[in-house]
Parts: sequence; C-alpha cells; structure tokens
Amino acid sequence: MSPNADASGPVCPSCGRRIAAWRKDHCVYCGAVFPPDLKAGFAEPEALKWVERPNLPPEASRQLEMMKVIPMERPKRSAAAIFGLLALPVFAVVFYLLYRLVERRSASGAILIALAGIGFLAYLGWNFFKKS
Repeated sequence: MSPNADASGPVCPSCGRRIAAWRKDHCVYCGAVFPPDLKAGFAEPEALKWVERPNLPPEASRQLEMMKVIPMERPKRSAAAIFGLLALPVFAVVFYLLYRLVERRSASGAILIALAGIGFLAYLGWNFFKKS
C-alpha cells in the first residue's frame, strides 16, 4: 500500500487521489491507467455493491443515439418573439402616419422620418429573425 492510502481504498499512483470510480481502469482525475494489481487487497466499496445498472436492449440504445442526433420537435416561439413580430406592422403604420404628417410641412424632414422608420423596422426584423 502507498503512504497516501488509508483504510477506505487505494490511491492513484500518478496524482495521489483516492480512486473515485472503482470499476474503471483509469483515474478520473488525471487519466493515468492503473496497474493491474492496484485494487488487489481492497474490497469493493459498500456503496457500489447495490448499484447494478441494467443493460439497455439494442433497440433502446439505438433510439437514444437517434435522439441525440435528430431533434424531435421544433423549438416554440416565445411570447416576446410573437409580440415583436406583431409589433412590426404597428410600427410601420406609425412611421407612415408620421411621414405623411411631416411631409405637409417639410419634404426633407419627411425623408429623414422615412429613413429612420426603415432603419428601425429593419433593426427590429433583424433582431427577431436572428433569434429564430
């Protein structure tokens, strides 16, 4: 037994930590491969004696692998995204009415309002479609 080992179990010869995964043949901390006789003389921890995971049938494991690769359903749009999409026509109407109102007084001011409206609507549309 090494000097770092206590009564609870063996330690990794590379990093000196107690073995965390008893059934693995390498250290989970540093990745060093254990010598074949490292666990000799130590009993398997009591906590692991009752943990026996059943083997999956081949059909179930294939379905699990497919679920990792193929998305089953589309992500749903959030309420904020739906509200944002509905806000685009409302802002378009507001900018159009503002354009018509300013056009009576100043043609150059109306052009600035139209450019600002187009820029704002493009920004909103880009933001909402970017997330989807």
